[in-house]
Amino acid sequence: MNASGSGNAIGLEVSTSSAKCILCSPTGAVIRSVSIPFDTKTSNTVSQHPSRMMETAIEALRQLVCSGETGKVAIIGLGGTWHSLLLLDSNREALFPISTWADLSASSAAEAIKQDQQVAQRYYHQTGCVVHGMYPAWKLKWIGEQTPEVFRKIALVSTQVGQLFAGLTGTRAISKCMASGSGLLNIHTLDWDPEILALLGMKPEQLEELVEAFHTAPLLPAIAQKVGLPSGIPVTVGCADGALNQVAVSGVAQGVMSFSVGTSGAIRLVQNAPLIPEEPSTWCYYLFDQKRLAGAATQGAANCLSWFFKTIGGGDSAGTGRRGENGAAAADGKPNYAAFEKAAAAIKWEEAPYFLPFIYGERCPGWNESRRGGFVGVDATHDQAHLYYAVLEGILFNMYQCYLKLAEVGGVPAEIRVSGGILNSPFWLQMAADIFGKPMLTSGFANDSTVGAAIVALKAAGIIERIEDCLPEIRHTYQPRAEYHRRYQARFGHYLGYYASTAASTV
Repeated sequence: MNASGSGNAIGLEVSTSSAKCILCSPTGAVIRSVSIPFDTKTSNTVSQHPSRMMETAIEALRQLVCSGETGKVAIIGLGGTWHSLLLLDSNREALFPISTWADLSASSAAEAIKQDQQVAQRYYHQTGCVVHGMYPAWKLKWIGEQTPEVFRKIALVSTQVGQLFAGLTGTRAISKCMASGSGLLNIHTLDWDPEILALLGMKPEQLEELVEAFHTAPLLPAIAQKVGLPSGIPVTVGCADGALNQVAVSGVAQGVMSFSVGTSGAIRLVQNAPLIPEEPSTWCYYLFDQKRLAGAATQGAANCLSWFFKTIGGGDSAGTGRRGENGAAAADGKPNYAAFEKAAAAIKWEEAPYFLPFIYGERCPGWNESRRGGFVGVDATHDQAHLYYAVLEGILFNMYQCYLKLAEVGGVPAEIRVSGGILNSPFWLQMAADIFGKPMLTSGFANDSTVGAAIVALKAAGIIERIEDCLPEIRHTYQPRAEYHRRYQARFGHYLGYYASTAASTV
């Protein structure tokens, strides 16, 4: 479809927990946004119901369009999570719910491959993906081993955002950006890897057509009528949330590290060629325009906070509104974050216990699906505030481990730009600056990946010439405090000792 050359762009993203939609100006400025959390029938973090996910995304789009003047909408840009897997039969019906990055059911299949170090090393250097149960490649292997009768029914391998693109446009394709997180794409040739497909018993015709991130198809008339937009508006094929986050924080130039804390946590750096260390540690995926994205990601971040509030912090799912001495649930049973932060800021944090954020297993740096975590060093003097503080610190310590690994191979970044739910907590942001010993720059908009989807769309529509033409406004910088960094280094040393003790899956 020909580029329109002018107009606003809509970014539509489906994440692990919600559908998010924003309206952006031609400069990338956010005009307004809508977010609809997935209910428990739609998503339970490890899996998603395909049609309910679609319905929620379309409703978010409808609400955005109906909530005010949109101006001329030139294009819709899609985004979704990396590492999702949707298997379709010959009638394009789902064989299973969508499997997300949090689904580690295929860990045994990955573990079997890890036993052959030579094979695991070759796979890592071909794909940029570590052998780990999170990746769709090993989920396919596991399904083939456990349910061969279902495996034989697979006619098409798709993704979460692939299902959204097909539902909006009636066509199927996958961006090389999204495909690079599957474990099936050769990071050097940017094509499906024949050796890996042979290992899994897959054929190329079972995979979607590979295209660049700027590929579009027209919006279906029925969907256009439902949401209140003209039919035929181009829709991008969709990129991964991590890549789009890098776009939104203006991190497509080398030297700018993105630092995002959502359900999981991640740090990333753009490189002009594949960056893959000898030993598996960091990952390397494709962005666009021949750029690669080197990074490291954790399995636990905001999901650990959700676990804390549900089990310990007084904000239980039953809505009882239990109240702790130094931190409380609100009357409706939801966490009172302000109260917890105030209490955590008042403790002597050098005396706090430690938290190992591996209650959902581990990605970087150890890639140990069976590693487990929890609190260490708790005594009778500790209360909810100490435990809450420990969770915040432990999440950042895990991300700092990742930062040190990535800096070894990619160099120390010139600056770090932060996004995600952490932006709602100045206390946590300052802690991050102190632990990393680097300034943390923020734009003030938590859903940066949704903005990134709109920016990619602006380029696809010819409204901007370069992604770099949309520069976010830096609204705040959290400066590290040297004395605090020194004291955190001492606690980080103790954390690493506890981390080493969890290799056998127990604390």
